[in-house]
Amino acid sequence: MASLKNEEAVETSNHMEKCSLNGEVTNNVTHNGPASERNKLEAVPEFGNEIRKEFMLRPNSVFLNHGSYGSMPRCVHERQVRYLVEMESHPDTWFRYNMYGYMKATIGRVAEFMGIRMEDTFMLQNVTKAANTVLKTFPFHSGDAVLVNSLTYGAVNVAARATTAASLNGAQTLSLDINFPINSEDEVVQKYEDFLKQHPEVKLVIVDHITSPTAVVMPVKRIVHVCHAHGAVVFVDAAHVPGQLRPDIQDIDADFYAGNLHKWVFCPRSAAIIWRNPSRQHAWFRPLVTSAFEHQGLHEAFGYEGTKDDIPYICAANGIEYINRVGGLEKINEYNSTLLYKGVTYLEEKWGTKRLQVPDSMHSLYQCIVALPFIPGFSDFKETPAVTQVFMGKNLELQKLLLDKYDVQVAVVYVGHELMVRVSVSIYNTMDDIIRLADALLALTKTEA
Repeated sequence: MASLKNEEAVETSNHMEKCSLNGEVTNNVTHNGPASERNKLEAVPEFGNEIRKEFMLRPNSVFLNHGSYGSMPRCVHERQVRYLVEMESHPDTWFRYNMYGYMKATIGRVAEFMGIRMEDTFMLQNVTKAANTVLKTFPFHSGDAVLVNSLTYGAVNVAARATTAASLNGAQTLSLDINFPINSEDEVVQKYEDFLKQHPEVKLVIVDHITSPTAVVMPVKRIVHVCHAHGAVVFVDAAHVPGQLRPDIQDIDADFYAGNLHKWVFCPRSAAIIWRNPSRQHAWFRPLVTSAFEHQGLHEAFGYEGTKDDIPYICAANGIEYINRVGGLEKINEYNSTLLYKGVTYLEEKWGTKRLQVPDSMHSLYQCIVALPFIPGFSDFKETPAVTQVFMGKNLELQKLLLDKYDVQVAVVYVGHELMVRVSVSIYNTMDDIIRLADALLALTKTEA
């Protein structure tokens, strides 16, 4: 069986085929034909309505929730299907040989895109699994604690609590409250300093780079520094970072840094990376699933967890290629951030509400939280916050109502006891989407409970 370390592992030429912008897959070769043909191939549709045609979203629907599950362009999907056909044409050839060559090439491409070394980068399905991998392999001792915060992604929050509850050493999960408004990054960093001084039992800290439900960019580098000063290992949940920010991951210096690729990198679900800091290696770090390659190296152990479909991982290279073909991350940043600012300002004016109050440096580029106007039957319904602090029932009912009645998809969340929406934009969105969201919510304010 081939290995991820095997330099002779099969890497067929069609792995790095490009996505054309008319939905076709083209060979990664130089096009020397007439200029008109080259321009047609390389022409980039305008962001908004034109480029939406490259996606498979339902016609006329409003999709302002790219941040939950992403959406991939048709050409990446077609590349995924071609891999599936190749796999089914001869499963043994795929699983014993070809898959490893593809995986090796993809890990190298993803590592380059993220600005990290291939040898420190491992692929898995999602950041929730990455967090579980660290939680469930961490060597807890009697009285140790994991620290999350009130903005931690719900599934990771639950995973931390379930892991420590099952620990035979009496480990526990503690939570740091981060309330709004946030006045400065210093305020957040000081909260960590004060908490860790009072709780020396904290040995593992989980902190989001961009908080999932509330879209707050945390000052992770400074938080990591404080945590290390108090002797804690740090796992950074960067689920929303790849394709949105370009951080210097090594400079952040967390022990582990994990991000999803199926959100803003336009590849199939599910695909993610976990980066292990080469300066802070921990011998206990292993894959969550133990399989045949356990003793053949860490990349082999992560690369083969038993028979499963790794094609979404492999297609991450095609998602990166798509980003480059449409103009690169800087162009996408400019479009999305401009649309988001304009759109959120419009919602504030139409609804008479405000966005979540945080410093400018803590605003996400592609996502923002905006308070809802009073909606009978929803805004007047008081619920007790769950452990996740976000999803408590009525918000999900309202989210489904918006979808069923107006064909508008947006994340509806609680921040404290206040209903808010998280608007997530991508290159296929326009101001018309924002206007339809605004009008749909205003219509609901006029209905009876």
